[in-house]
Amino acid sequence: MKIVVLGLGYVGLPTAALAAAAGHEVFGYDSDPAMRAELRDGYVRGREADVCELAVEMMQHGRLHVCDGVESGDAYIVCVPTPSVHDRPDLRYVNSALADVAKVVQDDQLIAIESTVPPGTTERLVRQAMRAAGKSFVPVRVVHAPERILPGAILRELRENDRIVGGRTPEDAEAGRELYASFVDARIHTTDLRTAEFVKVIENTYRDVNIALANELALFCEEIDIDVWNAINLANNHPRVNIMQPGPGVGGHCIPIDPQFLADLNPFATELIQASRRVNERMPQLIVRRVTNLVGEADGERKITILGASYKANVDDTRESPALRIRELLDDLGYRTAVYDPVAHPALTHHDLAEALRDSDAVVLAVDHDAFRTLDPTAVAGLMRSRVLIDTRNFYDKATWNNAGFAVYGLGRGTQKFSIPAPAAVAQALS
Repeated sequence: MKIVVLGLGYVGLPTAALAAAAGHEVFGYDSDPAMRAELRDGYVRGREADVCELAVEMMQHGRLHVCDGVESGDAYIVCVPTPSVHDRPDLRYVNSALADVAKVVQDDQLIAIESTVPPGTTERLVRQAMRAAGKSFVPVRVVHAPERILPGAILRELRENDRIVGGRTPEDAEAGRELYASFVDARIHTTDLRTAEFVKVIENTYRDVNIALANELALFCEEIDIDVWNAINLANNHPRVNIMQPGPGVGGHCIPIDPQFLADLNPFATELIQASRRVNERMPQLIVRRVTNLVGEADGERKITILGASYKANVDDTRESPALRIRELLDDLGYRTAVYDPVAHPALTHHDLAEALRDSDAVVLAVDHDAFRTLDPTAVAGLMRSRVLIDTRNFYDKATWNNAGFAVYGLGRGTQKFSIPAPAAVAQALS
């Protein structure tokens, strides 16, 4: 098939490369001219190594072409972002892509939207785009096929994760299934458009609600002197319990945004979802409060070093990152801040860890990158002005850092100042 992919970002480029590797002729378009020029030169910015290698290989073999406009093809895969603006879905990129597709699409050709959208959006936007182009909506095949990828393993996830393909008609869904079956090894489940849209949104909403529960438990455990990490691990031994891990907030392009699509669509039937979103949005403020409690109010001189800038461990993606939100809040209060991240884009961070730590009053572990595991607390102590560690990920051994002279706050750990009395002492107390 001749496949046209619109959007060559985190999802579009690996999708295009996989489809090309499966034998299709793929024409990719992105609205960013600098990105198009870089891709033609064989430079793939900010992508995982295997994605870069496959994309370059497919371009060298003439299977993947980077175009300056939307070509006519047998199928069109829309992989543009759908950000949130003022807690409402921003569909401008999807609308723009569909307007380009509507100009060239012909009868019986397939339009597949992978961009996450609220239920009921795909059919409406395609219909509007076709009407604006002076064409009939009916002869075009339309599906919604949301991606299910995890940054850090994108190619594997694209190949191996089950896919949902929702069609405007059963025939459309089958056409979409055949397209994705050509380069996806996992099962492909067909359904209707609205259900496919809804499934994608509720998958990320489930994770947001689950993390909010973990964060509330962490705050509760701090009040009653229980280690939440131990408690969650023990609870998850139950065969029907799977509580996620607490942290300084929720980031990335999906989890903080997708629940808002449902809340915007029906604010009266999404109270739990909205409450969970508020819990996770407030976590960076809570971490900043802990910083203030431990080092004192900002005076223009106190410096806070933040380890990590990305939204999760071992990826370079900084979209909606809680770490950067913590820095923003600290800056607003008048602290001096430094961020070091060996994985994220260097323009956002200090290039040198020692320089980031020098004369700091506290270090905040915001992202649990593997690279931070070998940090020597004694060496860190020698660089800092005051020895305070705020560990938001249960990453470091508290005793080791205490021995290096650090006051340590661990999110949800409690103070653990009480020991369990011996049975004889309990019996005596009860008598």
